[in-house]
Amino acid sequence: MNSNLLTFFIAITSAAVVLQTAILLGIYLAVKRTTTQMEGISLDFQRRVNPILENARDILADATPKLREITTNLNEASSTLKRQAETLGDTAVEIAVRAGNKVAQADEVLTRALEGVERATSAVQNSVLSPVRRVNGVLHAISVGIGAFLNQKQRGRDDGRRGPGDEGMFV
Repeated sequence: MNSNLLTFFIAITSAAVVLQTAILLGIYLAVKRTTTQMEGISLDFQRRVNPILENARDILADATPKLREITTNLNEASSTLKRQAETLGDTAVEIAVRAGNKVAQADEVLTRALEGVERATSAVQNSVLSPVRRVNGVLHAISVGIGAFLNQKQRGRDDGRRGPGDEGMFV
């Protein structure tokens, strides 16, 4: 029975090895077919991508000098703007200083003018208003004098009509 059993196991093992060989052969053929397809796809991809890459290289080769020129122009423009900004800053400072000087001059002129007006006002007050006040005082004195004179005349007439207690009352 051992011999039959051994033969049986050898037969099963042989069948398993043949089956594994068939599976490996199938895997090999599938991988070979897939590799062939991948090579075809790769060749097609290269065929399509190569013109695009050539165009990109041409565009880059054409754009490189232009980009250099643009960069140079930007650097020059930046330098020019910087110089102009510095000049503008210096000019603004100078304008501010000049404006301050002009304001100070205008203030001085205005102060002198106001002092002149003040002196003229004082002169007018002293030369015109002072005599007017004197004349006003004289006229007031004359008015009071005439009023007193007329009041005395009227008292002389009213003396007979006044009572004995009216003598001390003068308003």
